[in-house]
Amino acid sequence: MTFPLKRLDAFLNSITMYSLMLNGLFALAGVAVLFAILGWISFSPIQMIASFFILTIVSHVANLLFEKLTRAAVNLESVYITALLLFFILDPNVSSLYNVSMLAAAAVIAQASKYVFAIGRRHVFNPVAISAVVLGLFGVTSVLWWIATPFLFPFVLVFGLMVVRKIRRFEEVGAFAIGAILVALFRGVPILSLFLSWPLVFFGTLMLTEPRTAPAMKRHQMLFGAGVGLLFSSMLSIGSVSITPELALCLLNIFAFCVSPRDVVRLKFKSMTHETDQVCDFTFTPDRKLHFRAGQYLEWTLPLKKPDNRGNRRYFTIASAPSDEEVHLGVRIDQAHSSAFKKQLLEMKPGDELVGSHLAGEFTLPKDPSQKMVWIAGGIGVTPFRSMMRELAHTKQKRDIHLFYCANTEGDFAYKKEFEEGCTVTGVCLGLVVAKPASTWTGMCGFLTREMIEKEVPDFASRTFYFSGPPMMVENYVRLVESMGISKRQIKTDYFPGF
Repeated sequence: MTFPLKRLDAFLNSITMYSLMLNGLFALAGVAVLFAILGWISFSPIQMIASFFILTIVSHVANLLFEKLTRAAVNLESVYITALLLFFILDPNVSSLYNVSMLAAAAVIAQASKYVFAIGRRHVFNPVAISAVVLGLFGVTSVLWWIATPFLFPFVLVFGLMVVRKIRRFEEVGAFAIGAILVALFRGVPILSLFLSWPLVFFGTLMLTEPRTAPAMKRHQMLFGAGVGLLFSSMLSIGSVSITPELALCLLNIFAFCVSPRDVVRLKFKSMTHETDQVCDFTFTPDRKLHFRAGQYLEWTLPLKKPDNRGNRRYFTIASAPSDEEVHLGVRIDQAHSSAFKKQLLEMKPGDELVGSHLAGEFTLPKDPSQKMVWIAGGIGVTPFRSMMRELAHTKQKRDIHLFYCANTEGDFAYKKEFEEGCTVTGVCLGLVVAKPASTWTGMCGFLTREMIEKEVPDFASRTFYFSGPPMMVENYVRLVESMGISKRQIKTDYFPGF
């Protein structure tokens, strides 16, 4: 990986997906207003600013109302992201009461979609898209997609690609782009016009990828992206209804809802134990059985008493097994530099609640039980392997697996005793690697090397390698095994879009 990409990934890994979206959209809005002042965008900058405040304030108030009515856990960053996305697609003209009321209506509809149109606590439609569709059904012509202008294109492109790299939705966005371009070419639309005068990049990178209304699995994401792309450029009409970009997205949102996991659970805090000085295991009782595969992750939403700029949502791997009655969450917490989210986790009392949703992840056990594996874990990245090992133990499966568990010191191994006990039941071979060993340490020392792997796993070339841990560690060890002749199809890495 080149140096600029390393710097970019270091930045992206330091912030949450929601923070990236919110700050990026704010910056993009600032650029748009500046260009309006310069006369490069044909809107009044005063009216643009006014429309921004109308959308933001109404969104905030509407969300507070729906929150009170439904007692749902809310992410304020999501509220403002929705308002900003509406800002870029709606007519900013506020010269009449009618125009102002349409902006307000759009904000209310978008926020309502997160509650009123939710089924089983799950969002069905992209809030911005369904708001635009509803306005269109009532004959409102405020949906302009004015963000699609050559002057803003470079900024949208750079920001959009950052978002896609952060959330790793390359296949989904690529399938969308291919579908949209193919149909546009068939219809005779110039490619340059498609990129500069259509909202292709904005729509594909910032709206299509909304995680709560897109599929969780990659194969479904590609079908979803391709379907939206084909309709995006089609300009089809069914009777008096035209297939607009927003309607295309809503139609495929229904597909996403049908193929995605449906579990949204309320989790009551039960207890917390310290696995190491900086790793805590939290135990929760779900309000219903959580159906998932060992190694998958959830988006965890926690109402915060004192919010910070990192928000109240995080993605964490489920540390328990699917067959466990309780749900476990393993979290690394540096109390001196922790976010408000992690600080409040530490302050939870029995009975306190958080919400788990948007189950996703393909870092799971292979269906073929004869497939031999090497697991390589670093730090808190061991949690998916804990989930897998517990599931193997519960289902009385034995698989040919070698686990290299890497830590800075011997005291940094979370769930160490549990892994040692689990190995006797599951047949997993455990190898502990300590970077800074004490004089009494008799196991493997330093960083994992080619020689260690060759010695401990002589048949490594025939195995599938699973990696989970800090991004830099995963990147380095993937390069290591690739240098040993391991192909990319033999490598699986754990990833979720935020910390």
